[in-house]
Amino acid sequence: MFDTGTYNVLYSAVGCTSHRNLPVPRYWNIVDRPHVALVESVGDRVFYFLLSQPARDNGELWIKDLDSITGNVVVEIKHNNSDFRYYRRDGKNWTKIAEKRDQFFMDVYQRGSYPVAVATLDDNWCAFD
Repeated sequence: MFDTGTYNVLYSAVGCTSHRNLPVPRYWNIVDRPHVALVESVGDRVFYFLLSQPARDNGELWIKDLDSITGNVVVEIKHNNSDFRYYRRDGKNWTKIAEKRDQFFMDVYQRGSYPVAVATLDDNWCAFD
């Protein structure tokens, strides 16, 4: 989990690419444990709300309709333990604002397509691991 300062850096990032549809994981597996989560700052705390869950019968990952989400919100997409991506809703599109490929650094697209490496204080940047 990260603090409100880190959330504010993510929220204010310029971003590098814009997407109409998010590249979300489609299938669940017990090793990677992929998910989609809404990241919300309330007061001095940051909360995660799962927008996905494994389907019971076929191994697919059920994901809430992301087009119904409005406002400038941040979404975390986890594909596996070394592939986290963060997107912000901008109108009808999603802007990629950061990605995390290891437990020590997060690349934030603060000024366009060249990321700024932000050191993480611990390896618990996801509330659902």
